[in-house]
Amino acid sequence: MSLFGMLPKEFGDYLFPSGELTEREREFLDREEFDKLVQCKTKDEFLRVLQETFYSSYVEEIKKIGAFEFVMDEESVLAISYLREHLMERHRNLIEFLILDRDLHNVKVVFKSLVLKKEMRNIFLRSSHTFDEIKSALETKDVSRLEGAVREMTQRIIEVSEETTDIRLIELKLEQFFFVKLQKYVSSTHSEPLMELMKRRIDMLNIKNVYRSKTAGEKFAYEEFLYDGGYLDAEFFRQFQSESVDFFAQSIERGEYTKMIMQGTHLLYSEETFASFEKNEEEYILRFFAEAAKTYASLERVIGFFIRKRFEARSLNIIYNGIANNIAREKIRHRIPQL
Repeated sequence: MSLFGMLPKEFGDYLFPSGELTEREREFLDREEFDKLVQCKTKDEFLRVLQETFYSSYVEEIKKIGAFEFVMDEESVLAISYLREHLMERHRNLIEFLILDRDLHNVKVVFKSLVLKKEMRNIFLRSSHTFDEIKSALETKDVSRLEGAVREMTQRIIEVSEETTDIRLIELKLEQFFFVKLQKYVSSTHSEPLMELMKRRIDMLNIKNVYRSKTAGEKFAYEEFLYDGGYLDAEFFRQFQSESVDFFAQSIERGEYTKMIMQGTHLLYSEETFASFEKNEEEYILRFFAEAAKTYASLERVIGFFIRKRFEARSLNIIYNGIANNIAREKIRHRIPQL
């Protein structure tokens, strides 16, 4: 029996939105449609195929501006608007769950733009604060004009930047901070399935980061990047700090995360990329919420719909930009969890 099958359903709370979202399931692309999009040879061909999907209303604007990122932006705004209207008061922290991910992305984009001296406004998502506002706060080390999570994450970057100039370590520290807040939002819902998902995500992130640390020769102490709160605690990972990457892989692959390790290891050595680790994490999340979609009325059914939507828009953006930059189609596939 699935985890969802064991839990009582909140029919009274989410009867209407769950029914409405069941009707909207047709908006999602199927595997065949994703496959056709990946096989497109040009952006124009991609847009012709996209024209036959739910995303047809975006095609003319994509042609006009020559970019796909705004679709992710628009879908995020629509999701947040829907959830503000339909989530019960006690569950509205999950809106922050979605916004927090966007804010983390934006703060990292501005930070990298400054450090690398590279213009990155094109991938900055619509937010309560502009690119220039976050940039100014980082440059002046004054976050007083920022609010909420953007303020907290910007302050965290400033603090960590005073301790180290290593961009990778700063990112890891920021992500640790992000996950602590994420855990609080999820815990506040008292949803057993969402808390289960959170623990699995933490395990997968720790596995990926330990693997990356070993193969990239990073010298960080494991305490610098391990996340607490997973099924595999920090002490479990510390025992591998002086072991080889092969020993670590063999120890992990006998457990819950066999596919992630086996496929990730293969792609790491054949393509020199961690894309498969990330893809397997995303596949797990999509499977989790696909299972939630089978319940008629529940919090997980509602929030899961929009998380799947976010993943879909992001995958389409990867495909579009991959085609625009003439990336090998197999490399694009390695990034798409729906394939």
